[in-house]
Amino acid sequence: MNVRPLLMYLAALACIPVLASAQRGVDSAVIESRLRLYYVGYPIGWESYRLTAIGLPRSYTYASDFDYVDRGRRTHRVATAILGADFTPVHLEIARVADTGRILEARVDVTSGGATVLSRGHEDTVALPRVAFAIAGTSPVSQHLLLLRYWASHGRPRTIAVVPGGPTNVVTITHRGRDTVAQHEVLDRYAVDGVTWGVESVWLDRAGRLAALSTTGGGLTLDAIREDLEPELAALMASATRDRMSDLARISRSVRPVATGSVALLGATLIDGTGAPAIPDATLVVADGKIVAVGPRATTPVPSGAHRVDVRGKTIMPGLWDMHAHVMQMEWAPVYLAAGVTTVRDMGNNLYFVVPFRDAIASQHIIGPRLLLAGLVDGGGPNAFGALNATTPDEGRAIVRRYHDLKFEQMKLYDLLKPDVVGAIVAEAHRLGMTVTGHVPRSLGLLGAIDSGMDHIAHLPIRGEPKSDSVAALVDSLKAHGTVIDPTAAWGELLGHSTAEPVTNLIPGVVNLPPVLAQRINGMGSATVDTATAHARMRRTLGVLRELYDVGVPLVAGTDEGVPGLSVAREVELYAAAGIPPMDALRAATAVPAKVMKLDRSLGTIEVGKIADVIVLEGNPLERIENLEHVRFVMKRGVLYRSADLWTAAGFTPM
Repeated sequence: MNVRPLLMYLAALACIPVLASAQRGVDSAVIESRLRLYYVGYPIGWESYRLTAIGLPRSYTYASDFDYVDRGRRTHRVATAILGADFTPVHLEIARVADTGRILEARVDVTSGGATVLSRGHEDTVALPRVAFAIAGTSPVSQHLLLLRYWASHGRPRTIAVVPGGPTNVVTITHRGRDTVAQHEVLDRYAVDGVTWGVESVWLDRAGRLAALSTTGGGLTLDAIREDLEPELAALMASATRDRMSDLARISRSVRPVATGSVALLGATLIDGTGAPAIPDATLVVADGKIVAVGPRATTPVPSGAHRVDVRGKTIMPGLWDMHAHVMQMEWAPVYLAAGVTTVRDMGNNLYFVVPFRDAIASQHIIGPRLLLAGLVDGGGPNAFGALNATTPDEGRAIVRRYHDLKFEQMKLYDLLKPDVVGAIVAEAHRLGMTVTGHVPRSLGLLGAIDSGMDHIAHLPIRGEPKSDSVAALVDSLKAHGTVIDPTAAWGELLGHSTAEPVTNLIPGVVNLPPVLAQRINGMGSATVDTATAHARMRRTLGVLRELYDVGVPLVAGTDEGVPGLSVAREVELYAAAGIPPMDALRAATAVPAKVMKLDRSLGTIEVGKIADVIVLEGNPLERIENLEHVRFVMKRGVLYRSADLWTAAGFTPM
């Protein structure tokens, strides 16, 4: 291993700043900084870190304090590390600081050719290749500075193996450009892929400090920025978004459509989404992105010149909708299509990302589901959520107008809004032709939220036993007001299941996920709940869903932060498990969302004149609802893709 002093490497690598230190009997150099942390655009806390170069031969010590409060929940982590002269890891330790003391979350001790790794409560000894680094997830975020230094001092290798993680966990790093910020300071921008699922953006300044970072961790967006650069946050994140759109354009070019233009799908069973009986041995004809003919093959002619696709033995149905998502990263675009999801309602996001993302997909220059946007607004204060908060009616109305100008379809209310602010938001949204969805504000309760004029309610804010008087009264109020519910039952199941039960029992496709995403999903659940208790709770949820369905409350399928695409299928499966007929369970992810979003004239069912958003399943979900998991083709606006090609492009194993 080459252990020349890092200074010699950095002088030769212009894009990595040199540590300023004097050569004395004992070398000493210190880099320290304080980073402001933002979660979905809202400031939530700080990270302070210190990197010290000591001794001859040189080595490095690292310490970080990472501390934030998200919606009243505190996360406090501390990290320490020892690294060699070329930033080869020797020791890494990350602990969570709780009221009861310090809880060790990860530890890595590296020896020649191997490492002892403690992660998720398990200790293993693993072999390491020559190029390997220790980084334990996305926080503390300053670990990325150490990773970049390692990469630079080892000649910028194409891949770096990382621990903790499985044998296939590797990181790639690319220099993507430079951004000029305040006082003409130039920052180097990097793309880091593999620490988590999805590409992270990382900026270094010329003093060798971490200037900014944006990561999703497979969920919601965490941004960090050097505290004096806070005014530059939006501009830097917009630069990162341009990088991600460039990445998505490259992925899009790698996926070749099966057919475009005039296309005929021949021989499958067809479920048109209207509720009518399925048509066996059907023909579907598409031209210029729209459905031009549909019916039994014997009576539905195919135009000459049409690209014929034999789908005998399979099932055609409308493209799926995810009515509760937070699409924080570009990787979701091909994943959603691969799973048969052609329309997504985003329920709260960073404007610097979601607006360009929506517009890029709408331009049809990149692949991805149609995006409908709900603008998040909360009530302010230290426990608020999201970048835009309203504490007065005037502030609420102004935020509605801002989202309307950005062509958002809906407003999404959050927990801390006051009643008078809710009233102002709802009235202004309705005046502008928008509808209102979201959480039930704590100041109102469910009945108050319904009375305020909310059109939709997110999640399932009904507690109690099905068929009880209290539940029946709430269900009747929802019905009387025509309120739409997106229950996100699959997300509740994923969070609430017992860790004694493997996630594959719920979502078999987890085995096909990229390793870092699979680790996150497999780590979900509750260790303090046994399987029987978790199942009993789920039965109560399903009982309430059935009660809502029985009285006619519209249900629409949504997933929140579940498994991209796959959780839509699980959501529909849970509706069927609740006793909802399979046809209506499917309609909760097709026709009903189109209707409640006022797009049913063009989407949601397979009818002549409508946009050709169609999927082809291996089997019939009316016979076995789990067949919804097995998508073979997906058509978005008349362009037909193989699902397997889309999965591969997204880094998944084809389902």
